Amino acid sequence: MKLVTKFSLFNALSRVAILLLLVGVLPPVMSRLALVSTDQRLQQKKEKVLRLLRRTGISTFLEAGESSYGSYNLLKEEFISLEEIQPGPTIDVIEDSRRAVEDEIVAYRVLSYSFSQDGRHYLLEVGRSTGSIGETERNFRYYALYILALAIGLTTLADLAYFRYLLRPLGTIIGRRLRDVRHPASFNFEPVETSTNDFRHLDESLRTMMRTVQASFEKERRFIAEASHELLTPLAALQYRFDNMLGDESLTEENQLRVVESQRTVHRLRSIIKALLMISKIENDQFTRTDTVSLRELTAEIAEEVQERLEVRGLTLSYSVEPDFLVPHCNRGLLFTLVVNLVSNAIKYNREGGQIHLLGRLAPDAAKFVLEVRDTGVGISKEQMSRLFQPFDKGEAADQDSYGLGLSIARTIAELHGIRIEVNSIEGLGSSFQLLFPAVPRL
Repeated sequence: MKLVTKFSLFNALSRVAILLLLVGVLPPVMSRLALVSTDQRLQQKKEKVLRLLRRTGISTFLEAGESSYGSYNLLKEEFISLEEIQPGPTIDVIEDSRRAVEDEIVAYRVLSYSFSQDGRHYLLEVGRSTGSIGETERNFRYYALYILALAIGLTTLADLAYFRYLLRPLGTIIGRRLRDVRHPASFNFEPVETSTNDFRHLDESLRTMMRTVQASFEKERRFIAEASHELLTPLAALQYRFDNMLGDESLTEENQLRVVESQRTVHRLRSIIKALLMISKIENDQFTRTDTVSLRELTAEIAEEVQERLEVRGLTLSYSVEPDFLVPHCNRGLLFTLVVNLVSNAIKYNREGGQIHLLGRLAPDAAKFVLEVRDTGVGISKEQMSRLFQPFDKGEAADQDSYGLGLSIARTIAELHGIRIEVNSIEGLGSSFQLLFPAVPRL
């Protein structure tokens, strides 16, 4: 999960938690707000009635001979009453009260206020039914929930947009410094523009590390080239001396056998050094990839190349690439080595009179092309399968001339060209190596 998604998810969940908390707290808060709002409304009505009385007099409500006045609205939600009372303590309270209205008991929130006018004392009461207060409370609650939900949605979207903007330099750093970087020579040292100090420090640290890695690879490449040259030169001199020694007629047969054995050792050393040098050059991307190779032509060439070895072992090789497949942006020599190493393994580990099939076909999803090398040999054990591509691992059935580097070279070449290798094997029945080319076939 991306970092920006995690941030946004955390913020959304935290807001949902806050919303749930508010839902629990909201009812008593809304009740209190509705009560305060009702009390304020009652106070406003009281002030309005008092202003009216001061302006027009008590006769506005009480006509001559009357001592009380009462008025309810149509739904009995509100009322105003005014009556003359005996002198006493000043009354100015708001409390809940029940009143009988037309044979019906109604609960009200009542403001009671006593005052004097024209030498008489009066009690003014302004009431509002608690049912209407509850309606106000519910309205407050709904509006508050709607506003909270809208606020959570808007702030979550705002956070998502802001996090995307804030973390954009990090995505650029990952894409430019870490993703799809196959070789130090392709490192990009261009600084990433950002106003965040942490990201700037991370980018600078990665660029410093990349320069160190690049310098180390350059030193390694020079060392391998120089070391291989220095090793191959004395080996060539030894080979020349052994050849001269074999030309000496005075050399005994026993010494001749020793010289021949020494020649074989020198030959093995030269082959191992050349194989290791090839792996190093491939890993250091020292081979150009400007060729376009037809797999049909390549398999035909390989079949002709190994024909003599097949005849010595009594093996048969069949090949078919249908449809043809053109591998773009590759190195023809390396691609030849990749396939011929797999065929060589199929020859080495095959049984007498066995078969080898070199088959090219479209993958079932038609998104890849598969080149398969299948044999009827001894197969590969489960223990050997886990270390199949390790250098110098010859396997249990390898002959003494095997160096255990063929599959290691094949894997290195495949990785350079973006080719995936899949292996299937059954002991005693044979093995199958499949090369999956990540491209669209061209007929």
